[in-house]
Amino acid sequence: MLRYDSHPSREALQAEREAALARTLDLVFERHPYYRDLFRREGLRREHFKTLDDLSRIPVTTKAQYMAEPQRFVLESEGLEPEMRTVWDVMYTTGSTSGVPTPFVSTSYDFFNILKLQRNMLLLRGVQPTDLIANLFPITTAPHGAWIRVLHAAASLQVPVLSAMPGNPSPHFELGRSLDEVIALLGTHHPTILWGVPSYIQRVLTRAAELGTSLSKVRKVFVTGEALSDIAREHMMTALVRAGAEQAQISVSYGSTEMQGGMIECRPGAGFHNPLPAQFLVDIAHSDTGQPVPEGKSGSVLLTHLARRGTLLLRYALGDVSVLSREPCPHCGAVTDRLVQTPRRADSLVKIKGMLVNPDVVIATLERRLGACPFVMSIERDSDAPLAADRLRLRVEGASGVGSEVGSGGASEKGLSGELARLVKEACGVTPEVIQVPVGALQSDSRWKMQRFIDQRGKAGA
Repeated sequence: MLRYDSHPSREALQAEREAALARTLDLVFERHPYYRDLFRREGLRREHFKTLDDLSRIPVTTKAQYMAEPQRFVLESEGLEPEMRTVWDVMYTTGSTSGVPTPFVSTSYDFFNILKLQRNMLLLRGVQPTDLIANLFPITTAPHGAWIRVLHAAASLQVPVLSAMPGNPSPHFELGRSLDEVIALLGTHHPTILWGVPSYIQRVLTRAAELGTSLSKVRKVFVTGEALSDIAREHMMTALVRAGAEQAQISVSYGSTEMQGGMIECRPGAGFHNPLPAQFLVDIAHSDTGQPVPEGKSGSVLLTHLARRGTLLLRYALGDVSVLSREPCPHCGAVTDRLVQTPRRADSLVKIKGMLVNPDVVIATLERRLGACPFVMSIERDSDAPLAADRLRLRVEGASGVGSEVGSGGASEKGLSGELARLVKEACGVTPEVIQVPVGALQSDSRWKMQRFIDQRGKAGA
């Protein structure tokens, strides 16, 4: 049986990390546009960094700083080995201030490490070569990592993968499958692992039970991209039983584009493990000062790349708050960073259907089109069920500010709704439901007066 190969001790891991960091910092001081300038302004020299603890000298890097100038976070690679200067792929994280997705560049060297990272993620989750993974992530208009990294993860362990390709991200895409078609595919091929966002997997399980399609071969469910509360996990377990997968286990990951993978729980309640600690360091800092906080204390989650040659980030705030432990996991024995409290958002970005959305970009896009016409964007659940799907809804008042097109009925009303839906999707990657309401309907409701963008899901769904 294949198992995750943990480091033998904290001391051995510390030595490996410091050696990797030393090589990376040599390159950063010489070749990293952003940090080279930052170090010059801060009066920091290479000799100031001898151990991992010295990283605390570096000011925290925010998402806003990275999003504003993503090209300045890519290492200058001229003269390096071919593997370190060849761009293997570009993934995209949350939109910039202009609404354009932010690129995250990986070289061939980085991709080789990503494969090791993905392999360790699978091993921590107990995947075996005899498994068959059903990839239930949708294809998106810009590569965000989830769909394609499932293929890479499977390849790293030589595990077969079935790509269901649900949904339709673009009028130029013709291969998307409906929910019932996805169910039929699962019923034909009998996967042992389902991998996707919680709300969609819940829909799959519920519909499979309604259609009488047995998923009895499923033994594991991997979820990421959306929060999964304890109650939601229980609802998913109930749905698994109804779909015939009585013995299935659910594994949650805490992932990000900047990791090119995720931190994994080896079992529920064990915390989120850093699967390849020689590749990146996870730390916790005080949200205001940026200084490290002791293990066991809450603070901002920071990511430092120890061995990257494309996009490279040091003390980068992922935008979440959690608690860190570096003690060996009491369940699997892994010696690595573990987040022992479920991360929660700490910035203005929100997740919708597993995608990070910048509300300011969406609001600015709509204001350019609608002018003074009152509108409200809201994120809502389809129902009170813990795993009900997210819905992005845009409510627009009548003719004010946009001429006779809004509220006039007929083709022009439908035409504007379609235009607004397209503009929002271009701004954030999520298509809203557009609802046109009578003049004064939004203004008469005090809840809408001071807010253009409202998340009505509560903290659990953020």
